[in-house]
Amino acid sequence: MKAAAADAVRESLASWFARRLGVGQVEVTDLRRHAEGFSWQTYTLTVTWQEAGGWRSAGYAVRRQPEDGLLPPYDIETQYRLHEALLAHSRIPLPRLYWLETDPAVLGMPFYVMERMEGVVPVQWRGNDPDIFPDEARRRAIGEDFVSTLALIHQVDPVAAGLHFLPGETDTDASARAQIDHWESFYEESRLMEVPLLRFLIGFLRRHLATSGRGGLVHGDYRIGNFMLGPDGKINAVFDWELAHIGDVVFDLAWAAMPLFRGRSPLVSQLLPRDEFLRRYRELTGLEVHEEVFRFWTLFGHLRAAAPHLRGSRAFEDGRTNDLRLAAMGHQSLYILRQLVTELGWRG
Repeated sequence: MKAAAADAVRESLASWFARRLGVGQVEVTDLRRHAEGFSWQTYTLTVTWQEAGGWRSAGYAVRRQPEDGLLPPYDIETQYRLHEALLAHSRIPLPRLYWLETDPAVLGMPFYVMERMEGVVPVQWRGNDPDIFPDEARRRAIGEDFVSTLALIHQVDPVAAGLHFLPGETDTDASARAQIDHWESFYEESRLMEVPLLRFLIGFLRRHLATSGRGGLVHGDYRIGNFMLGPDGKINAVFDWELAHIGDVVFDLAWAAMPLFRGRSPLVSQLLPRDEFLRRYRELTGLEVHEEVFRFWTLFGHLRAAAPHLRGSRAFEDGRTNDLRLAAMGHQSLYILRQLVTELGWRG
Protein backbone atom coordinates (compact mmCIF):
# COMPACT_ATOMS: atom_id res chain seq x y z
CA MET A 1 0.00 0.00 0.00
CA LYS A 2 1.48 3.36 -1.03
CA ALA A 3 2.34 5.76 1.78
CA ALA A 4 -0.19 8.43 0.76
CA ALA A 5 -3.00 5.88 0.50
CA ALA A 6 -2.02 4.34 3.84
CA ASP A 7 -2.01 7.75 5.51
CA ALA A 8 -5.48 8.51 4.16
CA VAL A 9 -6.87 5.18 5.39
CA ARG A 10 -5.17 5.61 8.77
CA GLU A 11 -6.59 9.11 9.23
CA SER A 12 -10.11 8.06 8.24
CA LEU A 13 -10.07 5.04 10.52
CA ALA A 14 -8.64 7.01 13.45
CA SER A 15 -11.58 9.44 13.30
CA TRP A 16 -14.07 6.60 12.85
CA PHE A 17 -12.75 4.55 15.77
CA ALA A 18 -12.73 7.61 18.02
CA ARG A 19 -16.45 8.05 17.36
CA ARG A 20 -17.22 4.36 17.80
CA LEU A 21 -15.26 4.06 21.02
CA GLY A 22 -16.58 7.35 22.35
CA VAL A 23 -13.14 8.82 23.06
CA GLY A 24 -11.50 12.04 22.07
CA GLN A 25 -8.63 10.66 20.05
CA VAL A 26 -7.13 7.36 18.97
CA GLU A 27 -3.86 6.35 17.38
CA VAL A 28 -3.85 3.80 14.55
CA THR A 29 -0.62 1.84 14.14
CA ASP A 30 0.53 -1.38 12.44
CA LEU A 31 -1.83 -0.69 9.54
CA ARG A 32 -1.47 -3.34 6.88
CA ARG A 33 -3.50 -4.12 3.79
CA HIS A 34 -3.49 -7.83 3.07
CA ALA A 35 -3.01 -8.70 -0.59
CA GLU A 36 -4.00 -12.38 -0.53
CA GLY A 37 -7.56 -11.78 -1.72
CA PHE A 38 -8.78 -10.69 -5.14
CA SER A 39 -12.08 -9.13 -4.10
CA TRP A 40 -12.70 -7.87 -0.58
CA GLN A 41 -10.04 -5.64 0.93
CA THR A 42 -8.81 -6.57 4.40
CA TYR A 43 -6.81 -4.30 6.69
CA THR A 44 -5.37 -5.16 10.09
CA LEU A 45 -4.39 -2.51 12.59
CA THR A 46 -3.81 -1.65 16.23
CA VAL A 47 -5.94 1.05 17.87
CA THR A 48 -4.70 2.81 21.01
CA TRP A 49 -6.81 5.19 23.09
CA GLN A 50 -6.98 6.68 26.58
CA GLU A 51 -9.73 5.98 29.06
CA ALA A 52 -10.24 6.95 32.69
CA GLY A 53 -8.32 3.90 33.78
CA GLY A 54 -5.35 4.59 31.48
CA TRP A 55 -4.22 3.64 28.00
CA ARG A 56 -5.77 0.72 26.11
CA SER A 57 -4.88 -1.02 22.86
CA ALA A 58 -6.73 -3.55 20.74
CA GLY A 59 -6.15 -5.26 17.41
CA TYR A 60 -8.84 -5.09 14.74
CA ALA A 61 -9.44 -6.30 11.20
CA VAL A 62 -11.42 -4.22 8.71
CA ARG A 63 -13.18 -5.97 5.82
CA ARG A 64 -14.02 -3.46 3.08
CA GLN A 65 -16.40 -4.11 0.21
CA PRO A 66 -14.66 -3.70 -3.19
CA GLU A 67 -15.74 -1.29 -5.90
CA ASP A 68 -15.34 -4.11 -8.39
CA GLY A 69 -13.90 -7.60 -8.31
CA LEU A 70 -14.31 -11.21 -9.26
CA LEU A 71 -17.64 -12.01 -7.64
CA PRO A 72 -20.14 -9.16 -7.93
CA PRO A 73 -22.67 -8.16 -6.80
CA TYR A 74 -21.34 -7.66 -3.27
CA ASP A 75 -23.59 -7.39 -0.24
CA ILE A 76 -21.77 -6.49 2.95
CA GLU A 77 -24.88 -6.61 5.11
CA THR A 78 -25.52 -10.24 4.14
CA GLN A 79 -21.89 -11.08 4.95
CA TYR A 80 -22.20 -9.43 8.34
CA ARG A 81 -25.51 -11.17 9.14
CA LEU A 82 -24.08 -14.56 8.17
CA HIS A 83 -21.00 -14.03 10.34
CA GLU A 84 -23.21 -12.92 13.22
CA ALA A 85 -25.52 -15.94 12.85
CA LEU A 86 -22.65 -18.43 12.75
CA LEU A 87 -21.10 -16.98 15.89
CA ALA A 88 -24.42 -17.47 17.66
CA HIS A 89 -25.39 -20.89 16.26
CA SER A 90 -22.21 -22.85 15.60
CA ARG A 91 -18.77 -23.76 16.86
CA ILE A 92 -17.10 -22.75 13.58
CA PRO A 93 -13.89 -20.84 14.38
CA LEU A 94 -14.56 -17.21 13.46
CA PRO A 95 -13.31 -13.79 14.59
CA ARG A 96 -15.48 -11.83 17.02
CA LEU A 97 -17.60 -9.16 15.28
CA TYR A 98 -17.70 -5.52 16.38
CA TRP A 99 -19.32 -3.04 13.99
CA LEU A 100 -20.89 -2.69 10.55
CA GLU A 101 -20.42 0.61 8.71
CA THR A 102 -22.64 1.12 5.66
CA ASP A 103 -21.68 4.75 5.01
CA PRO A 104 -19.18 4.77 2.11
CA ALA A 105 -17.89 8.21 3.13
CA VAL A 106 -15.36 6.71 5.57
CA LEU A 107 -13.35 4.40 3.28
CA GLY A 108 -15.07 4.88 -0.06
CA MET A 109 -17.14 1.68 0.37
CA PRO A 110 -18.98 0.01 3.27
CA PHE A 111 -16.98 -2.15 5.69
CA TYR A 112 -17.23 -4.06 8.93
CA VAL A 113 -14.83 -4.49 11.82
CA MET A 114 -13.91 -7.71 13.55
CA GLU A 115 -11.32 -9.11 15.89
CA ARG A 116 -7.78 -9.34 14.54
CA MET A 117 -6.75 -12.97 14.68
CA GLU A 118 -3.16 -13.98 15.24
CA GLY A 119 -1.65 -16.71 13.15
CA VAL A 120 -0.66 -17.72 9.64
CA VAL A 121 -2.69 -18.44 6.51
CA PRO A 122 -1.40 -21.41 4.46
CA VAL A 123 -1.71 -20.58 0.76
CA GLN A 124 -1.67 -22.90 -2.23
CA TRP A 125 1.39 -21.35 -3.86
CA ARG A 126 3.45 -22.15 -0.73
CA GLY A 127 2.25 -25.67 -0.05
CA ASN A 128 5.72 -26.77 1.08
CA ASP A 129 6.41 -23.84 3.41
CA PRO A 130 8.63 -25.45 6.08
CA ASP A 131 7.38 -23.04 8.74
CA ILE A 132 3.82 -24.35 8.28
CA PHE A 133 4.51 -27.91 7.11
CA PRO A 134 7.76 -28.95 8.81
CA ASP A 135 6.90 -32.63 8.26
CA GLU A 136 4.13 -34.86 6.96
CA ALA A 137 2.75 -35.49 10.44
CA ARG A 138 2.08 -31.78 10.83
CA ARG A 139 0.48 -31.62 7.37
CA ARG A 140 -1.81 -34.53 8.30
CA ALA A 141 -2.79 -32.89 11.60
CA ILE A 142 -3.77 -29.68 9.78
CA GLY A 143 -5.69 -31.79 7.24
CA GLU A 144 -7.67 -33.55 9.96
CA ASP A 145 -8.54 -30.19 11.53
CA PHE A 146 -9.52 -28.96 8.05
CA VAL A 147 -12.04 -31.80 7.67
CA SER A 148 -13.38 -31.38 11.21
CA THR A 149 -13.99 -27.69 10.61
CA LEU A 150 -15.81 -28.43 7.35
CA ALA A 151 -18.03 -30.88 9.22
CA LEU A 152 -18.92 -28.09 11.68
CA ILE A 153 -19.98 -25.90 8.75
CA HIS A 154 -22.18 -28.60 7.27
CA GLN A 155 -23.79 -29.39 10.63
CA VAL A 156 -25.24 -25.89 10.94
CA ASP A 157 -29.06 -25.99 10.85
CA PRO A 158 -30.00 -23.26 8.33
CA VAL A 159 -33.46 -22.86 9.87
CA ALA A 160 -32.30 -22.67 13.50
CA ALA A 161 -29.53 -20.26 12.50
CA GLY A 162 -32.00 -18.06 10.59
CA LEU A 163 -30.11 -18.28 7.30
CA HIS A 164 -33.19 -17.63 5.15
CA PHE A 165 -31.40 -14.63 3.62
CA LEU A 166 -28.87 -16.87 1.85
CA PRO A 167 -29.57 -18.06 -1.71
CA GLY A 168 -30.36 -21.69 -2.42
CA GLU A 169 -32.44 -24.42 -0.81
CA THR A 170 -32.02 -27.78 0.88
CA ASP A 171 -33.51 -29.61 -2.15
CA THR A 172 -30.12 -30.45 -3.63
CA ASP A 173 -31.32 -31.10 -7.19
CA ALA A 174 -33.18 -27.79 -7.32
CA SER A 175 -30.23 -25.97 -5.77
CA ALA A 176 -27.83 -27.55 -8.27
CA ARG A 177 -29.98 -26.44 -11.21
CA ALA A 178 -30.11 -22.92 -9.78
CA GLN A 179 -26.33 -22.91 -9.37
CA ILE A 180 -25.84 -23.96 -13.01
CA ASP A 181 -28.22 -21.20 -14.15
CA HIS A 182 -26.45 -18.61 -12.00
CA TRP A 183 -22.96 -19.45 -13.21
CA GLU A 184 -24.08 -19.67 -16.82
CA SER A 185 -25.35 -16.09 -16.49
CA PHE A 186 -22.13 -15.11 -14.73
CA TYR A 187 -20.13 -16.62 -17.60
CA GLU A 188 -22.25 -14.75 -20.16
CA GLU A 189 -21.59 -11.44 -18.41
CA SER A 190 -17.88 -12.10 -17.92
CA ARG A 191 -16.55 -13.53 -21.17
CA LEU A 192 -14.73 -11.46 -23.75
CA MET A 193 -15.37 -14.17 -26.32
CA GLU A 194 -17.18 -17.49 -26.47
CA VAL A 195 -15.43 -20.42 -24.77
CA PRO A 196 -16.94 -23.53 -26.42
CA LEU A 197 -15.60 -25.90 -23.77
CA LEU A 198 -17.48 -24.06 -21.01
CA ARG A 199 -20.61 -23.93 -23.15
CA PHE A 200 -20.34 -27.71 -23.56
CA LEU A 201 -19.79 -28.13 -19.82
CA ILE A 202 -22.95 -26.21 -18.94
CA GLY A 203 -25.04 -28.52 -21.11
CA PHE A 204 -23.23 -31.60 -19.79
CA LEU A 205 -23.96 -30.62 -16.18
CA ARG A 206 -27.65 -30.20 -16.94
CA ARG A 207 -27.81 -33.63 -18.59
CA HIS A 208 -25.85 -35.43 -15.85
CA LEU A 209 -27.16 -33.90 -12.64
CA ALA A 210 -26.03 -35.90 -9.59
CA THR A 211 -26.45 -34.71 -6.01
CA SER A 212 -26.16 -36.24 -2.56
CA GLY A 213 -29.53 -35.29 -1.11
CA ARG A 214 -27.72 -33.73 1.89
CA GLY A 215 -28.67 -30.06 1.79
CA GLY A 216 -27.18 -27.57 4.20
CA LEU A 217 -24.90 -24.59 4.60
CA VAL A 218 -22.24 -24.55 1.87
CA HIS A 219 -19.21 -22.33 2.45
CA GLY A 220 -18.64 -22.04 -1.28
CA ASP A 221 -14.86 -21.49 -1.21
CA TYR A 222 -13.51 -23.88 1.41
CA ARG A 223 -9.87 -24.68 0.62
CA ILE A 224 -6.26 -23.97 1.48
CA GLY A 225 -5.83 -20.19 1.59
CA ASN A 226 -9.15 -19.50 3.30
CA PHE A 227 -8.36 -20.43 6.88
CA MET A 228 -5.87 -19.33 9.52
CA LEU A 229 -3.78 -21.43 11.88
CA GLY A 230 -3.45 -19.95 15.35
CA PRO A 231 -0.37 -20.03 17.58
CA ASP A 232 -1.41 -23.51 18.78
CA GLY A 233 -1.38 -24.79 15.20
CA LYS A 234 -5.16 -25.29 15.07
CA ILE A 235 -7.59 -23.54 12.71
CA ASN A 236 -8.78 -20.42 14.52
CA ALA A 237 -10.66 -18.68 11.69
CA VAL A 238 -12.39 -19.49 8.40
CA PHE A 239 -12.52 -16.63 5.90
CA ASP A 240 -14.18 -15.58 2.63
CA TRP A 241 -17.85 -16.50 2.99
CA GLU A 242 -19.12 -14.40 0.06
CA LEU A 243 -20.13 -17.52 -1.93
CA ALA A 244 -21.98 -19.16 0.96
CA HIS A 245 -25.37 -20.59 0.08
CA ILE A 246 -27.75 -23.41 0.92
CA GLY A 247 -27.27 -26.45 -1.26
CA ASP A 248 -25.50 -29.79 -1.66
CA VAL A 249 -22.71 -29.97 0.92
CA VAL A 250 -20.64 -32.21 -1.37
CA PHE A 251 -19.76 -29.14 -3.40
CA ASP A 252 -17.42 -28.01 -0.62
CA LEU A 253 -15.60 -31.35 -0.62
CA ALA A 254 -15.14 -31.41 -4.39
CA TRP A 255 -14.05 -27.76 -4.42
CA ALA A 256 -11.39 -28.33 -1.76
CA ALA A 257 -10.01 -31.15 -3.92
CA MET A 258 -9.86 -29.14 -7.17
CA PRO A 259 -6.56 -29.26 -9.09
CA LEU A 260 -6.54 -25.46 -8.90
CA PHE A 261 -5.65 -25.70 -5.19
CA ARG A 262 -3.42 -28.77 -5.34
CA GLY A 263 -0.66 -27.61 -7.64
CA ARG A 264 1.45 -30.71 -8.30
CA SER A 265 0.34 -32.28 -5.03
CA PRO A 266 -2.04 -35.28 -5.12
CA LEU A 267 -3.49 -34.20 -1.76
CA VAL A 268 -6.81 -32.42 -1.18
CA SER A 269 -5.84 -28.76 -0.70
CA GLN A 270 -2.29 -30.13 -0.26
CA LEU A 271 -3.33 -31.60 3.09
CA LEU A 272 -4.79 -35.13 2.90
CA PRO A 273 -5.18 -37.96 0.37
CA ARG A 274 -8.67 -37.87 -1.14
CA ASP A 275 -9.72 -41.28 0.23
CA GLU A 276 -8.67 -40.29 3.73
CA PHE A 277 -10.33 -36.88 3.38
CA LEU A 278 -13.67 -38.49 2.43
CA ARG A 279 -13.36 -41.26 5.01
CA ARG A 280 -12.75 -38.77 7.81
CA TYR A 281 -15.67 -36.66 6.61
CA ARG A 282 -17.94 -39.71 6.56
CA GLU A 283 -16.93 -40.57 10.14
CA LEU A 284 -17.84 -37.06 11.30
CA THR A 285 -21.08 -36.57 9.36
CA GLY A 286 -22.35 -40.00 8.36
CA LEU A 287 -22.47 -39.00 4.70
CA GLU A 288 -21.10 -41.49 2.17
CA VAL A 289 -20.00 -39.46 -0.85
CA HIS A 290 -20.66 -41.37 -4.07
CA GLU A 291 -18.20 -41.03 -6.93
CA GLU A 292 -20.74 -39.77 -9.50
CA VAL A 293 -21.81 -36.98 -7.11
CA PHE A 294 -18.22 -36.02 -6.34
CA ARG A 295 -17.42 -35.96 -10.07
CA PHE A 296 -20.49 -33.85 -10.88
CA TRP A 297 -19.45 -31.20 -8.37
CA THR A 298 -15.83 -31.40 -9.53
CA LEU A 299 -16.92 -30.66 -13.10
CA PHE A 300 -19.19 -27.89 -11.86
CA GLY A 301 -16.23 -26.54 -9.90
CA HIS A 302 -14.37 -25.97 -13.17
CA LEU A 303 -17.18 -23.71 -14.35
CA ARG A 304 -17.20 -21.97 -10.96
CA ALA A 305 -13.42 -21.51 -11.17
CA ALA A 306 -13.18 -20.41 -14.81
CA ALA A 307 -16.01 -17.85 -14.81
CA PRO A 308 -14.45 -15.51 -12.18
CA HIS A 309 -11.10 -15.76 -13.96
CA LEU A 310 -12.82 -14.53 -17.12
CA ARG A 311 -14.55 -11.84 -15.05
CA GLY A 312 -11.18 -10.64 -13.72
CA SER A 313 -9.68 -10.19 -17.16
CA ARG A 314 -12.91 -8.57 -18.38
CA ALA A 315 -12.84 -6.07 -15.49
CA PHE A 316 -9.28 -5.09 -16.44
CA GLU A 317 -10.11 -4.92 -20.16
CA ASP A 318 -13.12 -2.68 -19.44
CA GLY A 319 -11.00 -0.35 -17.28
CA ARG A 320 -12.89 -1.08 -14.04
CA THR A 321 -9.69 -2.10 -12.24
CA ASN A 322 -5.95 -1.57 -12.62
CA ASP A 323 -5.05 -4.70 -10.65
CA LEU A 324 -2.63 -6.63 -12.88
CA ARG A 325 -3.44 -9.85 -11.04
CA LEU A 326 -6.93 -9.68 -12.50
CA ALA A 327 -5.54 -9.01 -15.96
CA ALA A 328 -3.44 -12.18 -15.70
CA MET A 329 -6.46 -14.29 -14.83
CA GLY A 330 -7.49 -14.58 -18.47
CA HIS A 331 -4.25 -16.46 -19.11
CA GLN A 332 -4.64 -18.49 -15.91
CA SER A 333 -8.10 -19.63 -17.02
CA LEU A 334 -6.40 -21.71 -19.74
CA TYR A 335 -4.98 -23.97 -17.04
CA ILE A 336 -8.46 -24.49 -15.59
CA LEU A 337 -9.74 -25.43 -19.05
CA ARG A 338 -6.88 -27.88 -19.46
CA GLN A 339 -7.73 -29.44 -16.09
CA LEU A 340 -11.35 -29.68 -17.22
CA VAL A 341 -10.36 -31.58 -20.37
CA THR A 342 -8.45 -34.04 -18.18
CA GLU A 343 -11.43 -34.45 -15.83
CA LEU A 344 -13.72 -35.15 -18.79
CA GLY A 345 -11.36 -37.91 -19.87
CA TRP A 346 -10.58 -36.41 -23.24
CA ARG A 347 -7.20 -36.90 -24.90
CA GLY A 348 -5.52 -34.36 -27.11
